[in-house]
Amino acid sequence: MASQKEKEASQDKLERKDKRKRIDESIEHCTHVLSVLLQKPEMWCHPTFRTVRECIQVMKANPQQFPPVIGDNTPDGTAYSDNNAVSRKIPSLTPSYISGIAQYKDVDVALSPILQVVSATMKYESSTEGKKSNSIHFTHLRLCDGSNDVMVGRLSMHISHEGNKLRPGDIIQLDVFTPLRFTPSGENDGDHRLPAVVIHNYSRIGYAAPRNELNNPIHCVNVTDSIPPVVPTPSDGAHLDDGMEPLIEVTCTAGSRYCSLYGVNAVVCICDANPPSKIDLEIVHQFCYFATTDVQNMNNKKKRNMLYWWFMTNHYNICGKGNRKKPPACLLAAIRKAYPEANGRYVPYEAK
Repeated sequence: MASQKEKEASQDKLERKDKRKRIDESIEHCTHVLSVLLQKPEMWCHPTFRTVRECIQVMKANPQQFPPVIGDNTPDGTAYSDNNAVSRKIPSLTPSYISGIAQYKDVDVALSPILQVVSATMKYESSTEGKKSNSIHFTHLRLCDGSNDVMVGRLSMHISHEGNKLRPGDIIQLDVFTPLRFTPSGENDGDHRLPAVVIHNYSRIGYAAPRNELNNPIHCVNVTDSIPPVVPTPSDGAHLDDGMEPLIEVTCTAGSRYCSLYGVNAVVCICDANPPSKIDLEIVHQFCYFATTDVQNMNNKKKRNMLYWWFMTNHYNICGKGNRKKPPACLLAAIRKAYPEANGRYVPYEAK
């Protein structure tokens, strides 16, 4: 009589054989489907083959993951060999970029850094109810540079869902972004500030095997004593006789950043990194819960209010009734300049 172990071994062997049979049948079916397409290319656009088309597009977009294999037949009937190989240069990651942010070095926003995705996580951070239903999600990327340093990359809400599809190993180039330093607690605690970047647009430019050894997170150099305190908003006390206030332009400098507020320390002025005048209001309108008027029918005041909300939500994670803060002076001025009032008079911003 067979022992229990022998029975288990026999059962395991049968299961492996059955699994292998199913795999062989699946491969045979796939081979048949592809053969039909090669023989009848007019069927390529048929809805039945949608999954096949989508899979092939993924493979074409990721040549490093799906390269030709030596010995495979090529379209001209020859076998693929080393001589067929086309050199695909994987873009080099930008070195010392993250440490530059942490060490308060000048960061050139004209330089589009190349970074590698370590992980991507979508977070549901806030929901505000109003006449227009709205749910806000952000994708947080863990990114590494050419020096194996890591930081958080927060995707603006309009690219959050697309960015959540990024996978470890994907290489991206930042096109429009705001480098900054932040404290996870939201307080101005220099000892626990971390480098980060808010990403407004990026390009996926390649793939490479994820790096096995990454450096521990870098804490930013605490130079609180050498940085002058943020200058009070110039519009304070500048109200006109009728209670309105004028447009007062201000200039952010490395020593005095108006936009270094609410637990965020800006490396460059957020208005320079992502100018309000260049933002597509149609995109903002899709996410802004209180924007119930079509953009083409909006007056400039409504456009300004949308942009106040857009910047405060994406950069400072501040939004929603009862959780509003006054925009920094530089942002207030830049938005008013982009969408001005004809008489030059503005209702003072009140956080509600």
